[in-house]
Amino acid sequence: MTGAALIVDDEIYAVMGIKSGIDWEALRISEVYEAYNMREAIAVFERSSIDILICDIDMPKGTGIELVEWVNTQSPATETIFLTAHSDFAFMQRAVQLGSFDYMLKPVAFDTLQTTLEKAMQALEQERELERLREQYKPYYELWTKNKPLVATQFWNDLFARKKLCAPDNAASLIADHELPITPQTRILPIVISVESWLQELGNNDEEMLEYALREAASDILLEGARGAVLETKHGVNVVILFAKEGELEAERQIESKCRQFIDYCKERMGGSLSCYIGEASLPHELRDMYRRLLDMEYNNLHKSNQVYWYKNYEAGHAAPKLPEFAAWTILLEQGKKAEMEKEINRFFSEVGKHQRLGADSLHAFYNGFLQMIHYILHKKGLSAHELLDSHRDMANKSFPRSLEQLQVWALKLVAVVSDYLHHNDSVIKRLQCYIADRLNEAITREQLAEHVHLNPAYLSRLFKKEVGESITDYILRERMKVARELIQNSTIPISDIARSLGFSNFSYFSKMFKKVYGTTPQHCRR
Repeated sequence: MTGAALIVDDEIYAVMGIKSGIDWEALRISEVYEAYNMREAIAVFERSSIDILICDIDMPKGTGIELVEWVNTQSPATETIFLTAHSDFAFMQRAVQLGSFDYMLKPVAFDTLQTTLEKAMQALEQERELERLREQYKPYYELWTKNKPLVATQFWNDLFARKKLCAPDNAASLIADHELPITPQTRILPIVISVESWLQELGNNDEEMLEYALREAASDILLEGARGAVLETKHGVNVVILFAKEGELEAERQIESKCRQFIDYCKERMGGSLSCYIGEASLPHELRDMYRRLLDMEYNNLHKSNQVYWYKNYEAGHAAPKLPEFAAWTILLEQGKKAEMEKEINRFFSEVGKHQRLGADSLHAFYNGFLQMIHYILHKKGLSAHELLDSHRDMANKSFPRSLEQLQVWALKLVAVVSDYLHHNDSVIKRLQCYIADRLNEAITREQLAEHVHLNPAYLSRLFKKEVGESITDYILRERMKVARELIQNSTIPISDIARSLGFSNFSYFSKMFKKVYGTTPQHCRR
C-alpha cells in the first residue's frame, strides 16, 4: 500500500520541517502535499485522495477543527493527527470528540511523530483490507445474505468508531443504503462481551480462534429466536446487538437468562472467564453513546468475573449532574497541562454547585471517576497509585471529602501531586514485558498479568495489542522462541531440555510452535 499525506499549517517553516524530517518512504507514502489554510487544504482534498492529515488548529481562514469537521463528512477514511501549540481546552476536547487519531503538542520529536504515523498507516491498511474483502465477496449474493453481511458489519463498526455519524435526520437513508433489517424507530439493545481470561495457556493464534468461536456461540445462544448481529469492532471489542421484534424486545428476565447460559457455556466448553454488560434499548442514532457507556462500565470493573451487568443499575448509582469528560482531562494531565486542568476542575465545580438536587451520590460519582482516571494514568506510566496515596494520607479513601468544597480542594491537590509524580518510571507495557521476561519458564496467564498492573484483563489485552502490535499470548510465545533459538544455536544443551526449561512439557508441541515462529524445526536450526 502506498498513500498520500497532507500537512496543513499557516507557518511555512513548520510545514517544511515536517516534510523533510519524516521518512515518508518507510511509511510507504509516495505523495506529500502541503497547504497553509483551510481553503487550500480543501482544494487538495478535491483533487487528490488523502490518507493522513497532519493539521494545525489555530489558522487563519478557518481553524483546524473546522477543517476536520469538513474532512469527516467528505473523506471519512482519512486519519487525522493534530500537531499544534494550541493549549485551549475547548479545542482539545473537540479534537477528542471528532475521533482524531492522535493529538500532539509542539514541539514534537520527529521519531515520536514517525511512530504515530506508522500506527496510523497500519490502521488504514486494516480498513482497506476489509474493504477489499467486501468487494471480493460482493458478487456472491447468496453467501453474503446467508452470513452476516460485511457491509452491515462495517456499518456498525463505523458507527461505534464515529466513522459514520447517525443522527435523526439521516438515520433512514443510512439504514436503506446498508440494507439493514431495522427502521429509524427500531429499539436496539447492545451487549458488550468482556473476555477477562482464558483458563488454559494459549498458543500462537489460539486466542483469536477462541474469540471467533465465542462470537459463534453468542450468535447461537444470545440471538436464538431474536434478530440482531454479533461483531468484533476494530478495537477488539465483542458486541451483540439485539433488534426489537414487532416493536418490543424480549423480556429482561429472558435476556439475562441467555447471557448466563452463554457465560456458563464459554466457561465449560472453551475455558473462558467473561462477563456481559447489557445496555438500554436505544434508537439507531443513540446506539454509539450507549456503547461507550458500556465500555466505561467494563473499564471501571476490576474485580468481578462471570457476571451479567445491566447499565440501568450502573446508571442508578451515577446521579446528575453529568460527569466531566475524563478522557479529555486525562490528556491534559498526561501532557502536564496543570493550569488548564485546574481551570477545568474549578469550572466543573462552579457548574455543579448550581444544581438544586445535588446530593451525596453526585459527590461519590465524581470522586470515583476522578480517582479511576488517576489510577489509569499512573498505571499506564508504570507508577504505583497505592504508593502515591499512601504517602498522602489526607487523599486516601478513608478521608473521603464530605462537601463540594472539600471535594474540589481534594481534586486540585491530587492534580498537583500527580503532575509532579508522572515522569519517574516506564510505561505499564514495559513493566509487563519485564515481568514476562523473568517468567518465561512458567505458565503466564492474562489474568495474572492484569493483577500485576491492577487493570481489567480485557482492557489490558486491547491496550497491549494496540501498543505492541500483537496479542499477549503471541508476544509470550515469540519471546520464549527467541530464548529457545539462542540456546539451540549457541549451546550444546539437548533440545528437549531447552523445551522443558521454557515450560513446554510436550516436545512435539514445542517443535510445532518453533516452526510456526521461525519456519523451521529446532533440529534443523541446530544443524
